[in-house]
Amino acid sequence: MKIKKLIIIAFLLMVVYFPLYAQQNGSQQLTLKEAKEYALKNSPLIKNATIDLATAKQKIWQTTSIGLPQVNGKLAGSYQLTVPENIKSFSGLSNLGSWMYVADQALYDLTNQSPDFNHIPKPTPTEAASENDLKWGMTFDVTVSQLIFSGAYIVGLQTSKTFKQLSEVSITKSENDLMEAVTNAYFLCVIAQENKQVIDSIYKATEKILYEITETQKQGFLEETDVDQMQITLINIQNTKEMIDRQCDVALNLLKYQMGMDLKSQIQLKDKTDVLISQLSAEVIIQKKLNVENQIDYQLLSVQEKMANLNVKYQKSMFLPDVAAYYNHQENFNKKSFSFTPPDILGFNVNIPIFGSGQKIAKVRQANLELEKIKNGKEQLSMGLQLQYSDNQTAFVTSMNKYNTNKLSKDLAFKIYDKSIIKFKEGMISSLELTQAQNQYLQAQSNYFTSIIEMSSAYSKLEKLLK
Repeated sequence: MKIKKLIIIAFLLMVVYFPLYAQQNGSQQLTLKEAKEYALKNSPLIKNATIDLATAKQKIWQTTSIGLPQVNGKLAGSYQLTVPENIKSFSGLSNLGSWMYVADQALYDLTNQSPDFNHIPKPTPTEAASENDLKWGMTFDVTVSQLIFSGAYIVGLQTSKTFKQLSEVSITKSENDLMEAVTNAYFLCVIAQENKQVIDSIYKATEKILYEITETQKQGFLEETDVDQMQITLINIQNTKEMIDRQCDVALNLLKYQMGMDLKSQIQLKDKTDVLISQLSAEVIIQKKLNVENQIDYQLLSVQEKMANLNVKYQKSMFLPDVAAYYNHQENFNKKSFSFTPPDILGFNVNIPIFGSGQKIAKVRQANLELEKIKNGKEQLSMGLQLQYSDNQTAFVTSMNKYNTNKLSKDLAFKIYDKSIIKFKEGMISSLELTQAQNQYLQAQSNYFTSIIEMSSAYSKLEKLLK
């Protein structure tokens, strides 16, 4: 009986617990840090940058393998429908050894065994090649080649390694851009949701006031215009509420998009504005100094300058010769066929550029001009980054001061609005005055949220510049 009771209790717990578990796990709760970590793992932007790095690594091996031994095999077969007469004549020379041996022996006997003769060994009897044997042929060639010297190969190997470095810097830049985008989207989404809560609260309060004054008007203690004015106010709040609801959906989808998450997924944001603002290290970010050489855009351009410099070397290497050695072995499967090709060949090739009508010189000059453009771009970027840092620093300090001012204004506006509700209920102010206080509070709230967005955006830009 005890076992049965335990089974029943366990079953009831499962019935109660699993729906709650499913409800809790239906939506994923994320902090800003967790959203960034998710984006780094799932964003297509980072995935493609990682693929580019893997491609660069394969490119290095592809270029390296050019200078390693190359082995190629070739199988060739042929069949001649008609054998030419000259080939038949050449094939008859296969009996030349026997004729020479007989002639040598005859002269040796005629000259009473003169030492000038009897030197040709007796040939091994061979079967004469028929016309059908001469028609077909099959050979297999094996060629081993090795590059000994090539200026283009040496520069190409250096370029492929630099391309890998470029891919690594590009990944870092993509990560920095993604972190900025996710942070801005997260802030925007949190602010939209908190703004929605404020509007919902005002809507409920206004709806309650409308109900109360409607009842009061029915008893003849208020004019009908006060009720109409409050109805207009409620309609305007309703429109604002619906607009903010749509903004929340758009902001949430934007965050999912930046994170690389399915737009149908359900998520909840754990961090609120006060938590997010506390994470902005204002003093640290302001006191830091910009080191242009450590800035990711400058590093990216520096790698591009290195590649442009290698391109100049590559164009100059076109004036140098290429040297390669090779070994070739051919196996003839038709031993009776006639062939002039030796079975084993060892050789080398030297490719020497002599005259190209100035084409190579023009390419070298073009490469030098491209390098000069990148150097000018680096100098301009250095000045631009310093100007950008100064502007963003000023924007952050301004937005931070604006945030503090708007926060105070928002609190005061709410205090006025809260007291206005009390005064309206006591009949001390009109519905129009209450609406004005309400609009003042909504405007202060909007300014407050806008200053948070401006401050977080300026902070993200500064943080990215200082990475």
